[in-house]
Amino acid sequence: MRISLDVVDMLQLQEIWSRRPIMTAFTRLETRPALRPSDTNFTVEDLMPRLSRLKRSPAWLSRRNSPAMSDPARIPLGDLSDEYLLELYPEVESPAAKRYSLFLSVYNCYLVAHYERSVIHTAAALQLLARVRHFEAGNVLDSAHLPARGSPEWIPLNITDEIRSLDDRYDAAEPGAPASYVVADEFWPLLLKAAPEDVDSATQLALESSQPDFCESLRAALNELMTLAHTWYRSPSVVGLAYQQKE
Repeated sequence: MRISLDVVDMLQLQEIWSRRPIMTAFTRLETRPALRPSDTNFTVEDLMPRLSRLKRSPAWLSRRNSPAMSDPARIPLGDLSDEYLLELYPEVESPAAKRYSLFLSVYNCYLVAHYERSVIHTAAALQLLARVRHFEAGNVLDSAHLPARGSPEWIPLNITDEIRSLDDRYDAAEPGAPASYVVADEFWPLLLKAAPEDVDSATQLALESSQPDFCESLRAALNELMTLAHTWYRSPSVVGLAYQQKE
């Protein structure tokens, strides 16, 4: 099993996906660099002929029922129906696939930091760091020694649902596989004030019962996690999300 930890600007993600018209969304996304490559071309030049085709389509003309629906450029990305997606992107294999691709591409634009390693290395590294820093592990880690879950209450519910339904790292049918979850605020201080000597001490503890290669993997994991924590700390609008997936 592997664990991924993402630091995502959830408020801006929700704004672009669910609130802003598609034209505004593309205007902002066109110039925004993505931490990971995206499948979608967010150029307004590419969007304009697609919107013109949608506006002339039977799918649009038959469902237009209010002045607010006079222009498809005013629909948010998250509100595009299957019919509208097929008119906008006739080259795709299915509207569900395109919706997933669109959401993941927007998500990647608001992903500001990413960590991915094996569950074994991550759990061991965090458990040892909690030990050398004299943290009560039960307050910052879960029963598997991974980041504790926090409350998602302040995160817009529709965005949480989008992540759970569209993110292929979550398999709802897999027994014991968690949905994407918010990392508890209480977890981050374990890493935020960790010093290089704490990493050295944790690695030395691991060396007492593990091979040197495993210990170096723990050191690398801790250094990456500390960087992730400082990225999380610098902005009040970001949230940490955790996922688990098979190797």
